Amino acid sequence: MQVRIWERYQADGVVVWGIATRENEERVRSYAESLGVTFPVLLDETGEVDRLYDLAFAFPTGAYPQDFVVGTDGRIVYASNEPDVEAIERAVQDELSE
Repeated sequence: MQVRIWERYQADGVVVWGIATRENEERVRSYAESLGVTFPVLLDETGEVDRLYDLAFAFPTGAYPQDFVVGTDGRIVYASNEPDVEAIERAVQDELSE
């Protein structure tokens, strides 16, 4: 079984949340279960969180999924809508080494 990034680094304090924007709870729960998601998925029913991250993202796009790594100081240290596990892991490692 492949170890997920957040599971590998959770002892170092890494936390992962999924954020479902403008979706209902049952649909999100069903989808997360079908994917085997093991981290919490938060509901952004109004789209406010999505809007705030779009403002902080250098090149906003409507493409999903969007991946963000937020540093311990709250700033975005990685953002992309192209799934790149190696880049995400590098961003996590860089943040933990600071």
